[in-house]
Amino acid sequence: MRRSTRNAFTLVELLVVIAIIGILVAMLLPAVQSAREAARRTQCSNNLKQLGLAALSHHDVVKFYPSGGWGWFWVGDADRGFGQKQPGGWIYSSLPFIEEGSIYERAGDGDFDLVSEQQRQGATFVVSNPLDMIRCPSRRETATYTIGGTQVAYNAANLSGLIGGGNLVGRSDYAANSGDSGNNQNGAGPGSWGIRDMKTVANTRWSNTKTGKQAGNSHLNGISFQVSEVGVKHVTDGTSKTYFAGEKYMNPNNYLTGQSGADNETWCTGYNNDNYRSGSQVPERDHPNRDPGGFGSAHTAVFFMAYCDGHVEGISFDVARSVHRGASNRHDGAVDHAKYYGHP
Repeated sequence: MRRSTRNAFTLVELLVVIAIIGILVAMLLPAVQSAREAARRTQCSNNLKQLGLAALSHHDVVKFYPSGGWGWFWVGDADRGFGQKQPGGWIYSSLPFIEEGSIYERAGDGDFDLVSEQQRQGATFVVSNPLDMIRCPSRRETATYTIGGTQVAYNAANLSGLIGGGNLVGRSDYAANSGDSGNNQNGAGPGSWGIRDMKTVANTRWSNTKTGKQAGNSHLNGISFQVSEVGVKHVTDGTSKTYFAGEKYMNPNNYLTGQSGADNETWCTGYNNDNYRSGSQVPERDHPNRDPGGFGSAHTAVFFMAYCDGHVEGISFDVARSVHRGASNRHDGAVDHAKYYGHP
């Protein structure tokens, strides 16, 4: 009589199969990660594309690009429209043009000259809500992040008054181009805590004009800065050659902490280095060796910039400094930027 036998894997064979699977996974993992990062880069580029198109729509309506607002202790005011009279920053002014008009309207009470408690509460609601369109997916999640203390802005309520309390606000990974001079903030702005009557602060004598003229020969030559009203007619170097806004450099150690001096406010504050950057510094990939100052990104090889005509480009980190500065200056008139700036 024949004895039946059962075929089975030996332990050695199983170990070999497991080892082969491990090798295949190790080979495929970098490709998967690369594909995921490529998708994140695409989303980041699309975000800036939408913000660039919103800036053009803003220009079509009011004849200039989104303004820089007043200072780091001011946020948006829906009653004060656009331009020099608007205390909030460029992202707040862009809200009606990215289908976020309902959020924009929360920071208002219908009175141009009064900041009521209703408006203050509404403004705090606005800054406490993160926007997905102003987030780079390679860097951090769409969420709220810690701010130092509970005071946000002169025209907003204390954060502790929100349901649930906490000192959390939304932030942006993108910054508007303030020019190539190194100037990307100018203080807290006029006023004081608990301001109600806007007539007095609105008559502030600003240190620059709507197009950036300052005392002496100094000039802000970007697209958005304190109380700016810069239009296409002021971009004499060409809208396809001049930055509007782009990714800002950050220290990875402070993505979530609020401890960086250039990422410790909210996404809709007025002119400050959280939401405005200068082309005077060399763009860099995020690294922990210093605090932020210029443009850059968390991506491996490029940072994305939206130009004044609405198109977006991925720019290499080894871009010539003169070219980067030239694209930040709307009217340097230089053909040879290396010659104009005296360095490569």
